[in-house]
Amino acid sequence: MTSTEHFKYLLIGGGVVGAAAAAGIREIDPEGSIGMISADVDEPYARPALSKKLWVDHSFTLADTVLGTSKLKNTVVHLEEKVVKLAREKHLVETDTGEIYGYDKLLLATGNTPNRLPGPESDLAIALRSKDDYRKILAFSQPGNHVLVVGSSYIASEIAAGLAQNKVQVTLVVDTDRLFQKSFPAELSQQYHDKYQAEGIEILTGVLADKYEITDDQVQLTLADGRTLNGDGLVMGIGSKPNIDFAQDAGLEMADRGILTNEQFVTSDPDIWAMGDIATYPDQIMGQQRLEHVRHAEIGGRVAGQNMAGAGRVYTWTPYFYSWVYDISWEGLGVLDASQKMYRETLAESGGETIYYFDEEEHLDGILVWNTAHDLDHFRNILRKKPTIAELNSALTLTEIS
Repeated sequence: MTSTEHFKYLLIGGGVVGAAAAAGIREIDPEGSIGMISADVDEPYARPALSKKLWVDHSFTLADTVLGTSKLKNTVVHLEEKVVKLAREKHLVETDTGEIYGYDKLLLATGNTPNRLPGPESDLAIALRSKDDYRKILAFSQPGNHVLVVGSSYIASEIAAGLAQNKVQVTLVVDTDRLFQKSFPAELSQQYHDKYQAEGIEILTGVLADKYEITDDQVQLTLADGRTLNGDGLVMGIGSKPNIDFAQDAGLEMADRGILTNEQFVTSDPDIWAMGDIATYPDQIMGQQRLEHVRHAEIGGRVAGQNMAGAGRVYTWTPYFYSWVYDISWEGLGVLDASQKMYRETLAESGGETIYYFDEEEHLDGILVWNTAHDLDHFRNILRKKPTIAELNSALTLTEIS
């Protein structure tokens, strides 16, 4: 293998992590050559808008999501190329187009591939991940059309709400009895569920989708119980899997379905960093974990880029999850598992509430903040201390959730 191009810093993946890493490199090294290889057809962009803001704020467009990576000095972005082989000893990567690139320092930020139901490839059946996916969904989501959405994920629930707010008839298929049943207390889960139904979304509960077919510009979805649904389009939000095959083949150390890194995102190879959906790293509060979240990608990606350029920074920020639909907003830290012991703190001034989740040993394991403005660092500090139920109850007025 002989490289056709060589970069001081080579970034594999054109998502938020790659864009943040490029910016982080430039903060430390204003001149060193940066190359980016992306399987996407679009340059790096802010992905959360695809299921959120683009559907509810029509003054916000796809152009507003562009992150401007290619405008950085001495930076080259190669689109529609997928890395298929990593030769660590030679510091080379090979893509599916046959191109070979050399590097001094390498970042792996290849993200996830969304899961799909069995069925033919079609522009009418989309597992939302990219701008191109958004364009295809938009094409079959005209007012009055009927779109089927499958999944209990954040993306599935957000896209269902976004479509409904654009006068699209929506049927949402979930495998639980209520939306977010596995994460939220029953009362809040029911509140979420009732709001969706009040906004005209049909929800089919407790059933799995089995497969789909395309006939005469229509999607026919077959459920596991034998029922069939017809629609003008299908959106799948049924999880994803990390893109780590070539890294595994290259012998990098793995953990929790991801590439194992230290607190600076360095892998078992000192010239290779990994960050984002594919990286298993030691969180300062929660311990070793692999996390899929945009703010983690933004902040951690920047740290990874700075470290590629020699900064030696330790990643100390514990990420959070969030969503907002209609008049409901929430943010979560740590583990949100409704099978755990849960306690409620009612916030009289705002009308919101905080839910505290405790593990089997009755130590704090997660925090859900519901419909209220707050300082997340305050809750990070609480979670960092891992108080017991008794210890936290001595400082706050908590009510057990049965």
